Amino acid sequence: MKKVLCILFALSVLCSQALAVSCGGSPLEAGEYIGIISPSSCMDREEIDSGDLILRSHDIITKLGASVYEVYGYLAGTDQQRADDINAMFRDDSVKAIICTRGGYGAARILDKLDYDMISRHPKPIIGYSDVTALLCVLNERCGIPTVHGPMLVSLTRDSTNTEYTRTNFLAGLNGEVISGEIPMPEGRTLQTMIPGHAEGAVIGGNLTLIASLVGTPYELKAEGALLLLEEVGEKPYRIDRMMNQLWQNGLLQRVNGILLGDFINCENTDASPDSRTFGLEDVLRYYAELCGKPVIRGIPAGHGEDNMYLPFGVHAVMNANENGTASVILGR
Repeated sequence: MKKVLCILFALSVLCSQALAVSCGGSPLEAGEYIGIISPSSCMDREEIDSGDLILRSHDIITKLGASVYEVYGYLAGTDQQRADDINAMFRDDSVKAIICTRGGYGAARILDKLDYDMISRHPKPIIGYSDVTALLCVLNERCGIPTVHGPMLVSLTRDSTNTEYTRTNFLAGLNGEVISGEIPMPEGRTLQTMIPGHAEGAVIGGNLTLIASLVGTPYELKAEGALLLLEEVGEKPYRIDRMMNQLWQNGLLQRVNGILLGDFINCENTDASPDSRTFGLEDVLRYYAELCGKPVIRGIPAGHGEDNMYLPFGVHAVMNANENGTASVILGR
């Protein structure tokens, strides 16, 4: 049990060093669990059970949310059911961390149904990405709790995302083994400088569409002095442009100290003819990088690509975007 489930020690390090939140601390013992919830789209029962078995094969004892198997249109239960699951998992002190089954759509619909005061009193990591960005950012900023941009249950059940890098870093993250130091990179990948400079701050962010969708709501991302992570999937350059412009005009890109670009998967104009009047993804990202005038690093292994790192939000980090094109991001400094 100690080999894989030292999550409370990870919580203690994460909270005391990065978030100044007291979580308590000893390795998980009998009767303590990792919770599994479906806060967004529904997922096949067979795939949920398969992911649960994978976690249990690593001695991770799980507790499933009451509505984890529910199907309500394209959602995993009604808004109230999904919100109740999150509130229940945080209220349950036998649950020491929470993993989401998948993204899709729906997490933002339940933000007004969460008990933020109670959640603040029961801090524990919640892990996910994509649509779960809404929860990661809001719970981190409102409650000061550790949230983690990282693999979900679906990441472990599908061959395209269950890579050795994703799997080993996920398990290491649960052990607290990658909370500090230079971020690990998949074999053959390196970070690159887009705009040179040095910056530091707490890491936060996630999916561009979700961050943009929260602008103008009570739950929009503040990220004052932060290092902003952005990733996306399946959006054309003009849509990336529109969302980046929204973040520029609402002040988010001015408030942050630096930008970390994760994976932008299937975001190119693949159907554009060579003589068409358009911008490519690189054109759009570079335009806003130069407009911001902040250090920008690209190549973070985070998002909808094959490799998805376990990246704790709220942890202080240092980014070095060097003039020679090389770059590094160091967590916990």
